[in-house]
Amino acid sequence: MKSITNVIRLCFLALFFFTPLIFTSFNSELFELPKMYFVYGLTTILLSLHLINYFRGRVSLFKRTILDIPLLLFLISQTISTFISVDPHTSIFGYYSRLNGGLLSVISYVLLYFILVVYLDDKFKNHLINLFLFSGFLISGFGIAEHFGIDKNMWVQDVQSRVFSTLGQPNWLAAYLCILLPFSLDLFLVNFKNKKNILAALYASASVSFYLCLLFTKSKSGIIAAIISLFVFFVLYLFKSFKDKSLKSNLKPIIPLFIIITLISVLFNNPIKDRIFPPKAQPVAVSGPTLNITPSEDIRKIVWKGTLELWKKFPFFGTGTETFAYTYYWTRPVEHNLTSEWDFLYNKAHNEYLNYLATTGTVGFVAYLLVILFVIFNLLKEIWTDKTNSAESLAVFAAYLSILITNIAGFTVVMVSIFFFLLPILAITPKLPKEKNSLKTGFISRYRLLTQVSYFFIIIFGILILQKTLFYYLADISYAQSQSADAKEDYELAYKLIQNTLNFRQNEPVYFSQASLLASKMAIISVSNKDELKSGNYIDSAINYSNIAVHISPANTNLWKERAQMYYYLSSIDTKYFKESINSLTKVTVLAPTDAKSYYLIGQFLDAAKLSNEAVPYFEKAISLKSNYDHAYFALGAIELEQKDYSNALKNFNAALKINPQNTQAKDYINQINKEIKTKN
Repeated sequence: MKSITNVIRLCFLALFFFTPLIFTSFNSELFELPKMYFVYGLTTILLSLHLINYFRGRVSLFKRTILDIPLLLFLISQTISTFISVDPHTSIFGYYSRLNGGLLSVISYVLLYFILVVYLDDKFKNHLINLFLFSGFLISGFGIAEHFGIDKNMWVQDVQSRVFSTLGQPNWLAAYLCILLPFSLDLFLVNFKNKKNILAALYASASVSFYLCLLFTKSKSGIIAAIISLFVFFVLYLFKSFKDKSLKSNLKPIIPLFIIITLISVLFNNPIKDRIFPPKAQPVAVSGPTLNITPSEDIRKIVWKGTLELWKKFPFFGTGTETFAYTYYWTRPVEHNLTSEWDFLYNKAHNEYLNYLATTGTVGFVAYLLVILFVIFNLLKEIWTDKTNSAESLAVFAAYLSILITNIAGFTVVMVSIFFFLLPILAITPKLPKEKNSLKTGFISRYRLLTQVSYFFIIIFGILILQKTLFYYLADISYAQSQSADAKEDYELAYKLIQNTLNFRQNEPVYFSQASLLASKMAIISVSNKDELKSGNYIDSAINYSNIAVHISPANTNLWKERAQMYYYLSSIDTKYFKESINSLTKVTVLAPTDAKSYYLIGQFLDAAKLSNEAVPYFEKAISLKSNYDHAYFALGAIELEQKDYSNALKNFNAALKINPQNTQAKDYINQINKEIKTKN
């Protein structure tokens, strides 16, 4: 069964090599979602093979490490938070389009940890490190090419300004590169010391590539994390060199490397260069409305304020694993409405520690910190001992430190989570005994028939989980195709595709909500074709699908907004559904009491139904929550103009125009009112 061990190790190599490289063009989310499903698939294969290896008596079920208890306590805290969650579905599977962070992903990472410990030895460890560095080299190379425009026409984002390579977002790429840098530098120093010049040059090239790509992300949190972690790395490295009386020889490779890094930092545009040499402000010709972009640090402070208020309301076990996207609305500060990202959905707190505090409470937060503290304690212990892996411990410590720093202003994604859980093994795992060549004595050898039966159940279990994972992945592809057809107004095809999606996966509320919207559109088409029977069936389906969606995820404000939209479509067939549309939006205001847009939408719906007087209080409420809400001012002005309340109409149109000087319609109305007033006078 030596071959099984080799396959297991190959799977781990694939995990570290392919996961960061994976992205697709046919999923609803191109980066994180396919990465997470790949991890689920590999975890299933690894668990199945490991259990077979165990029942064959070749390996232990697990190996004891210092992190066993902290990791299990953390997993228990996540499980408890899931069971008492305001949205158990999201807590189990993770927020849709991200998935990482849900209970299933945490279980996968913990399983990967316990399996990897069993199979890791020095040789395999070196293979892992070299392979994930090679993967990172490919990714950073693509990121550098991105900066020079290799795929500039593929994305809506200005990818040349801030690259994201195969990670999907500049900050995520930066966090990933920060992890790799200490390892490439450590191997450069080791090979330089051993006079392996070619290898030293390769690792130096990789280090330069990682750093240059990091600068091109323009991620402040990533660059700060790199500076701090590398500073710690070199200080500890030089201190150890001083103790070993090899300081002079170890300084030789560091000095030219430092010069190269410094030159790169000042030659290319990046936050470091901008800090040292502030660029001159260039006059910009403005052809459209001026956008006041709120600094990200100011927005984060507001989000963190709401996050702490959320924790105060749910101090012990939080609102539920990965439920931040819904529950943040409960304590969302009013001042968030005055930022440039006022109508963005925040599915994370943009601080991993506060995110755990709010969603899993004090219990989950303490369990998370316990894992970190145990890792740091043991890494520092390894660094100061004379064990043979102390050099690797230094690289692991610097890499792990970078994760902790980037998590202060961000959150972990799939690849960073893999490193968070598995990096410590590279330093704290004891040397492993050689694999046994014969079956164990005792239970397993006495009951060989039973162990052979267990193989059958393990294989069946693995196949079923893999099939389910594949179906979930195919469901997302079908869902993305349905969204595309919907955007092209091919509603019949979109509806067929969403039905196909539901055949693959029957428990995802996002799919049911999409099916509800499409069914309502098909009902309208059937009415226009004078097919009352089909129309009635589509109406029933639309309502039923929406009922299922909000039943599974009752706290999801997006689902309630889509439910309101569905009923609004149906109200064009029968006005009795209009009331349900308003009721759905009213539910949104209960779930998100400080969300100005929800009140504005109710006002719009009422105004469209010729219920202008009822719409006015909602527009006024929206303005009270967002004092610069130009659309709400304009809507109020339009109602007052219709009612010939020229004084108030003029006041609201002027307010809308002051906020958005490009609002030509407001200008026209102001001119119209002034003419009316002159005529009367």
